[in-house]
Amino acid sequence: MSMQTKKVSRRIAYALLGLLAVGFCLWVPSMFGQGRGAFGQRNSSAPARDWSQDMQMKITEPFTLASVGDVMIIRPASQIDDPRFQSAIKIIQGADVGFGNFESLIRDELHYEGPLSAGMNGTKEVAWDLKAMGFKMMNRAGNHLLESNQEGLFETIRLLQEAGLVYAGAGRNLDDARAPRFLETPKGRVGMVGMFAPNDDRPGDAGQGQREAATYRIGNTGGRPGLNALFLTRAFIVSQDQFDALKKVRDAIYEHRTDYSNPVDLPANEPSDQINLFGKTYKVGDKPGFLTYTMNPSDLSENLRSIKDGKEYSDFMIATIHAHEGDTALQPYLVEDETPDFLVKLAHDSIDNGADAFVGHGPHVLRGIEIYKGKPIFYDLGEFFREWDWGCDCDQIPGAAVTAAERNLKTGLSALPVNYESAIALSKYDKGKLQEVLIYPIDTGFAGPISQRGIPRTASPEAAQRILQRLQKLSEPFGTKISIEGNVGVIRVAQ
Repeated sequence: MSMQTKKVSRRIAYALLGLLAVGFCLWVPSMFGQGRGAFGQRNSSAPARDWSQDMQMKITEPFTLASVGDVMIIRPASQIDDPRFQSAIKIIQGADVGFGNFESLIRDELHYEGPLSAGMNGTKEVAWDLKAMGFKMMNRAGNHLLESNQEGLFETIRLLQEAGLVYAGAGRNLDDARAPRFLETPKGRVGMVGMFAPNDDRPGDAGQGQREAATYRIGNTGGRPGLNALFLTRAFIVSQDQFDALKKVRDAIYEHRTDYSNPVDLPANEPSDQINLFGKTYKVGDKPGFLTYTMNPSDLSENLRSIKDGKEYSDFMIATIHAHEGDTALQPYLVEDETPDFLVKLAHDSIDNGADAFVGHGPHVLRGIEIYKGKPIFYDLGEFFREWDWGCDCDQIPGAAVTAAERNLKTGLSALPVNYESAIALSKYDKGKLQEVLIYPIDTGFAGPISQRGIPRTASPEAAQRILQRLQKLSEPFGTKISIEGNVGVIRVAQ
């Protein structure tokens, strides 16, 4: 065979191999349902998946969720032989899932070498103690997360994991902190997304959210450990007359801008009903002193996506946030029992994206309860454990004549009796629907000695009535009716 003939034959062979390869590439996808079906039918003829079934609660047998607010605990407590304490934790132990916001930091004292925060440093036994009390899931996104730096963050996470407690809201980067976490139970898989709303506008807290917020890892940059933040922009509501007066003040000050080289620019493109006065935003509205918030669009959409993703891969979904913000400038910090506008929207959006329960915490006081589309929203259940007081400088306190209020003043604790009253909410489900919510009032002992303060106990009849009546009033704006039966609040859900 001549050299020329060999070249022609080789070219023909290459051409045939090329045709075979093209045919193979077309044939393989058809066999696996891509492009055309196995029998030559296009996938477009197949019905679209109905994702609404994934958004439903999928646990059909009786199921209970016990929710509390903040858990500020620094020493084990489950062994305390107090009938009122034991009756409180029995409610949690009897539920399918016990949930709370774990706000403390814990460490193994003999081996931990990182820094310690100024307060709320618990011992390693606390994690196992919480498990013994019936807790199974915990939010970790909160403003005390990095008080012992990254070492404290990861030490606390390690001990929670060793005890078998599922946590959410914190991690090695934002992908980790924002991701849903899951608990496997005999009745089904329970998911959770934990969030924190930084309060950078508060005096002394400037930049707190930026310091504690985790960041996404992008290539070799980012990936900072921290919490899952939902950033907010706050505005104060003023009347039209007040707005006009503020504008005059600002304009009069800006008249002096030309006294300086490199002066600031004049405000541009402001809405007619909004003004920024040296870092604070004011809007015209009907309720002067009211506070309104705008959630960061990216943070909101990414968190809602995590909630929806978590629900698709779980049978029951919890959305939770630690947020201190109030809805008015006319209530002091730590007693802001009115629910801010963004929190209502976030709760509704969370449920619309698959959450079966929404639990808020952070302001250290009870807030209202709402039933939205048959799902419970607890805007704040108060402080279940409140061992915050253990961070005080007790050597500076005179003897027994000091009253509780004087002790708070001397130790710098801006606490009132209302901060020591909270509740356990027991949500009862059956056939995939919420049937009722039982509310058990809790008293953590404002008037007691420091060694016994902050420990949850079922409230006395007098305190229980006071707590439940307050919850009735706070829940009325949401259309929630709470009946008081004995010393327990009951919300029955219409089916």
